[in-house]
Amino acid sequence: MNNNTTRFSLCAALIAIGLTLAGLTIGWGISNVKSTDRFAIVKGLAERTVNANQAIWKISFSYSSDTLDDLYSGVAKAQDTVVKFLSNKGFPKENIQLEPVSITDNDSNSYSQNSKAKRFKASVSVVLTTGKVQDVVQSAQKTSDLVQSGVVINNSNVRYLYTNLNAIKPKMLDQATFNAEKAAETFAKNSHSHLNGIRRATQGLFSIKNADGSYGDSDPVKKIRVVSTIEYFLK
Repeated sequence: MNNNTTRFSLCAALIAIGLTLAGLTIGWGISNVKSTDRFAIVKGLAERTVNANQAIWKISFSYSSDTLDDLYSGVAKAQDTVVKFLSNKGFPKENIQLEPVSITDNDSNSYSQNSKAKRFKASVSVVLTTGKVQDVVQSAQKTSDLVQSGVVINNSNVRYLYTNLNAIKPKMLDQATFNAEKAAETFAKNSHSHLNGIRRATQGLFSIKNADGSYGDSDPVKKIRVVSTIEYFLK
């Protein structure tokens, strides 16, 4: 065998080895791409029922008179009556706020057709902000005492709030993630696969609703809910 033949055989062998390695590399790449294309999208829910920790109670009332002097004294007396009512229920005066008084002159109101109405009408509100939620729940049922004292109540509205969301967020997110993983494991089992890490995760918004699931702040019992969306690789 001459040198040229030897060189040709060596080159042919190197080319064959190179093609074999290239084929293995390409094959691994295709396999890897396919494995990264396989993933499952699942949602994990976490719910918790909590009691409101803050109450905002707004008592709105009115007083009417034909003279401003009597109007002012009547408003002051009604305000004192409401503040005393709240104080007697155990709420500190520093938690009670008197809102600005709004006065309507019926004589200047061209749309007023009630000739028997007193000339001036004052609309007044007293607002209580407190963490004594259960005391507010009980006291709000006693507003008839104010009516018996001569206070003309137009509206008594309580907003119940939960302000400690940051304290329970981590555990709720853990629970949502745990539930998502359980759902993904079930999906993987049914598809004859197994989980191979998280591809992407999205935290949903926390929602705070009334205990019956309705929106608003009328219920002292709250339901907090969060849904996390997580994508898992499958192998």
